[in-house]
Amino acid sequence: MKYIYVIIVLLPFFYSCRPNESIVKVDISKLEEIMIDPRKGIALPMDSLIENIYFVKLETKADNLIGKISQILFVNDLLFVVDNESSKSINVFGMKGDFKYKISHIGNGPGEYVEISNVCIVPGKEQIAILDRSQNRIIYYKYDGQYVSMEEIPFMNDYFEYLESGNKAYEIYGMNDPKLGNNGLNSLIVTDSTNNLIYSSFKDIYKQKFHYTKNRTLRKFQENVYYSPNITDTIYIVKDSTIEAKYHINIAEKNVAEMKFETSEQFNDLLNDNYFFNGDFIELKDFTYINIMTPWGYPSAVYVHSKKEVFLNSGVGNHPFFNFLKHVPKARYKDNCIVLDVQSDLIIASKDKLYGNKKSDPLLDPLFENLTEDSNPVLFFFHLNENL
Repeated sequence: MKYIYVIIVLLPFFYSCRPNESIVKVDISKLEEIMIDPRKGIALPMDSLIENIYFVKLETKADNLIGKISQILFVNDLLFVVDNESSKSINVFGMKGDFKYKISHIGNGPGEYVEISNVCIVPGKEQIAILDRSQNRIIYYKYDGQYVSMEEIPFMNDYFEYLESGNKAYEIYGMNDPKLGNNGLNSLIVTDSTNNLIYSSFKDIYKQKFHYTKNRTLRKFQENVYYSPNITDTIYIVKDSTIEAKYHINIAEKNVAEMKFETSEQFNDLLNDNYFFNGDFIELKDFTYINIMTPWGYPSAVYVHSKKEVFLNSGVGNHPFFNFLKHVPKARYKDNCIVLDVQSDLIIASKDKLYGNKKSDPLLDPLFENLTEDSNPVLFFFHLNENL
């Protein structure tokens, strides 16, 4: 079995003695190579990659307007749609898009938050957890929005995800909180359910002249929490006492992660002409759906677990909804379905292109019926072809 060793520091949050160092084994024996070759890779039409598509229009009412969706969570038969910028609220819908209720408690008092940094499902409880980064607190609500409790976090953090055990994985990139001691020099910490530190890992590369960060380095799919450290091309599974290297995203050419740079400006200049894995992926039952960043968009690739083979999206397909697949998906639904959201004004702007010379279309007519530029976003569900 192959391992790499990461030195981490284990210590309580009361520093009466010097911290003890421990070496944690990062298991790389199960590491899978995902080769993405933009020029020579096997490209399939979208009709071959996707076997079923449908959409859900989120009901629009005066008190549930959504600006931009930051997260989509599926709980039982409910859709939890998070808008952490405009309304700073969570709108809850049925699976047909019918509006149920809204969780919105903005303020500084008990059960209130100043911002929604991210939302997690609490394992083993019918509760959601809202991280309020600005106040270093987590606020817990029942699924119906009823306030449950609040806890203070004893260190600065960016966002977190729950491990199934109830332990927590925190992203602390760029925080360098002195309360964490030497752990603050890393970008990931894992704590128990009451925020007592278990371990930390991955040296923090943040500095004054370099402060670029990936999109959501921590992601949870089903029971696993995945971590893709900043400016790396490897995805890890975070566990209670160790870390397992899962995927190496190997972009065959013009890979920014393999180039030299010192500042954010230099890095951004490289992005103008090269490719980069920005942490955008959805882990499915049979596939890993990956978007890479390029100067001309965010093309996708599908890694088939059983075959250990990669198929690129050719960008060609007959279904009109393929037009929206250029958007990066935000969530997984059930086994092999990716979910993305599209703003209503963007859908309306594409109407003429989608219809072409047609006056009506049984696929498009229900989408545009009663849709206005002020309507809530539309969710599109793309089921991958399980026979790939």
